[in-house]
Amino acid sequence: MVLRKSALFGFLLLFGFLSLSDSHPINKNLPVYIRFNASHEYRNTVSSNEFNKPITLSRVQEYSRSNNVGSSLKCFACKEALNIALWKFRTPDRKYTGLFKFVISVCERLNIEPSPICSGIVNAMKNETQYLLKHLNVTGEMVCGLIFPSTCKTLDLSWNRDKWVVPIASPRPQNTMSLTKNFKSKAKPLRVLQISDLHIDFQYKPGSPNNCKEPLCCHKDSTSRDNAKAGYWGDYGSCDVPYWTVENFFQHVSKEKFDYIIWTGDLPAHNDWSQTKESQLFLLKNLTKTILKYFPNTPVYPALGNHESFPVNSFPPAYVTNTNSINWLYNALVDAWSPWLKKDALQTVRKSGFYTQLVKPGLRLISLNMNYCNTENYWMLINPVDPNGELEWLEGALHKAEQVNEKVHIIGHIPPSIGGDCLDVWRSNYYNIIMRYRHIVRGQFFGHTHKDELEILYTNSSLSEPVSVAYIAPSITTFSDLNPGYRVYEMDGEQWNILDHQTYILNLAKANQLITGPQWELEYSAKNAYNLTTLSVESWHELYQNWMHTRKSSISFHKYYSYYYKGHPPKEVCDAACRKQLLCSISAGNFTVTSC
Repeated sequence: MVLRKSALFGFLLLFGFLSLSDSHPINKNLPVYIRFNASHEYRNTVSSNEFNKPITLSRVQEYSRSNNVGSSLKCFACKEALNIALWKFRTPDRKYTGLFKFVISVCERLNIEPSPICSGIVNAMKNETQYLLKHLNVTGEMVCGLIFPSTCKTLDLSWNRDKWVVPIASPRPQNTMSLTKNFKSKAKPLRVLQISDLHIDFQYKPGSPNNCKEPLCCHKDSTSRDNAKAGYWGDYGSCDVPYWTVENFFQHVSKEKFDYIIWTGDLPAHNDWSQTKESQLFLLKNLTKTILKYFPNTPVYPALGNHESFPVNSFPPAYVTNTNSINWLYNALVDAWSPWLKKDALQTVRKSGFYTQLVKPGLRLISLNMNYCNTENYWMLINPVDPNGELEWLEGALHKAEQVNEKVHIIGHIPPSIGGDCLDVWRSNYYNIIMRYRHIVRGQFFGHTHKDELEILYTNSSLSEPVSVAYIAPSITTFSDLNPGYRVYEMDGEQWNILDHQTYILNLAKANQLITGPQWELEYSAKNAYNLTTLSVESWHELYQNWMHTRKSSISFHKYYSYYYKGHPPKEVCDAACRKQLLCSISAGNFTVTSC
């Protein structure tokens, strides 16, 4: 058997296993509601027996399987090397002098990422990692997963073992179904545009490699794997969209009139290793000006994405101050969003990045900062209990809306789905709140996945009583292997129910061949495509049950599969495993199908 050089280097590093101590500190000034099993034990000693065991391939593979790292030997080597490094570089003041140079060398020698990316992402994550090392007993697995989340993801961290409950007002209403299936409004319908996940790449270069060794391709310095070249308007490779495609999108969509726009986050490209605070703020200001240029008189309600910060996914709670404070971004949001939001909404944006505002008489919008549920926001390790009191605030806002007979739409970036990037305990509390206020929550709107998805929340594992529907809108970016897309909702102007939605795409295969320029086209209408009379939660539930109980995929499910990928599905046929995965992802809530 021939082993790669990177794997051999990893074996040299694997001379023992290290586990660090447990008890992470809890900020006593933060509200702790009801907490169960809060402690999680890690051993803080090195077993002499482990040092004496020989390093063998079977041992590495066994450890890899037991720690959910699959067959990636280089990630296993990275995590174990950093366990050793934490022991080696630890000082009494926990400054870990020399650690980050060592991390860069491990990244380069194990070929986890190309050298410029290794140094760029390690330096970007340095301050955050140093803070966590000082305040927590962090393992090498956590450090490797923190710095290289896309290639060496860390699963099942301690925050998901910390159980806490946000108090919810009682008594619960008796009639709590969120939508009336046969309700017909006499009010004029509203048209609402949702824009999500633009990920604008100012370095995009037509003709550059679209299949490369780096995490993001279509750059002039991308290291090519084959002869495939990037198209002018965008590409199906691992690429984001050029700014001229986004400009064309705004030119196209500005020809229509909307009552308001929801803008659900993620502005920068996926070149996380080369970004700065200044580049993030530049893009935020640039896009705000662009939207104001094309929609000067249309209200816009934004939500914060996980890519807006620097480094990516880094959203420390309010008690983290000085160098690591997130105030630089929240203050910029206040300036950028001030053309659309009122003073009281901007106050909570400045503090925590979330807000609520009355959109129309009787309709309240709540914009959540979903980064406080993000599994890759490692600041949540310090104290995962309702960061910045967001869920307590949400419950209070819904309770006030209930008292004055307002209906509510909730927007955010990361969907609170069972298989997504939202912390289990955060998601569980969120769903409990939605179940309590389902009679006034008339719509939920998210992004983040880049796909066109639907989620139905249920009260229990029987999936017999649907509670609410969450719409996950498609992305403007092509990352990866997708067409650009956007969503338009039709809402009734009395009860604020969703009547229909239309999804539009830019077919890149056509666009890159047309001399006349790109043509954005209607991909489908939800009512027409699925033969629905309404978009009530009951109607979606009936359609979903039909998909679940039909052995073979129906025509409408095949449509869902194609729309999921914005008209550019994988070449492989969606087999039984694929179908099961898609169906399981729809039944969100705290429950899913038992067989999932």
